[in-house]
Amino acid sequence: MYVTSEEGLRIRSGPSIDNERVGILLFGQRLVTYSRTNYTVTVDGITDYWYSIDYSNEKWVFGRYISEDFPEKAPVVLGLWDDINNDRLYHNFSPDHSYAAGRKETDMGFWGRWYLNGTTITIHLTGAGNEYVLDETYTIQLVIIDKNNIILKLPNNETVRLKRSQDLW
Repeated sequence: MYVTSEEGLRIRSGPSIDNERVGILLFGQRLVTYSRTNYTVTVDGITDYWYSIDYSNEKWVFGRYISEDFPEKAPVVLGLWDDINNDRLYHNFSPDHSYAAGRKETDMGFWGRWYLNGTTITIHLTGAGNEYVLDETYTIQLVIIDKNNIILKLPNNETVRLKRSQDLW
């Protein structure tokens, strides 16, 4: 599921607006739902279910603001992407503008911040591997094939084809 509210989505400690706020999810952020209430409630004139977003049922979000579809207004680059030629390699463009890329299930990779201006992505890398400190900035051209397929044109003229990942984490 994805957060569809451009203002973000409050996480509650239970399935009610009266429960404590325990966090917030950002617009376009991907989440996993574990269960839902067996009743609907009306919040701000909208009727829907509450969904648990953790295994222990301690974090809940209101269903009106999540969807199985990626939000139309979100930057297409947002999210977790697999390299089409090697699905063990990933790129993650998080809603808070943090960036990570590397080999899945290892410490091998890079991280930093990303910024999008039209079809130009600027990535400022600040770390790699085992806490290695970096200070490098790259300008990458984005080619959008569709909402699930993109191409990154790197400064060295190399291209990387990515597909939206189906991994849960």
